[in-house]
Amino acid sequence: MKYKFLPFLVLLLAAFVAMPAAAHDYHASIADVRFNSRTQSLEVAVKVFMDDLENALSQRNKTKVVYNPASEQVKKYITDYLAANLALEVEKGKPLKQKFLGSEEDADVVWLYMEVPVQQASLPQLYVRNAVLTELFSDQMNIVNINYKGKTESVLLQRGETQKKVAL
Repeated sequence: MKYKFLPFLVLLLAAFVAMPAAAHDYHASIADVRFNSRTQSLEVAVKVFMDDLENALSQRNKTKVVYNPASEQVKKYITDYLAANLALEVEKGKPLKQKFLGSEEDADVVWLYMEVPVQQASLPQLYVRNAVLTELFSDQMNIVNINYKGKTESVLLQRGETQKKVAL
């Protein structure tokens, strides 16, 4: 039962990676969350289409935003956007502080990197909220893969259901 979405997620991931740089007909993001027991933190990498990110940042900040990883203003916009739309909690209702580390461009997508200290040696569960781009697209799908001690759990979040509890 844990893997009922796995075939769908693999197919979606394959389509997401193979998409050409032209406009895309579907809207998806992928977030990989890995627990680092040495640093007691969650390492987060989020993959989004660049044009979607630029549109979301432009709409949120009411100014035309063009992705530029060297721009301090764009870094601030991304940091604020992620803080508002992506949250990880060990205890429900208590979002963990996140630190935006940077981003990089890869063809028509952008990887966004964050670190989230948990200060715990083990995690019984994780509450995940991912509303990235749901304000733009009613069909937005956000896949979150959580790797904890060699085991991966995946959840699919979308508009109307942007938060789920994941037992680890």
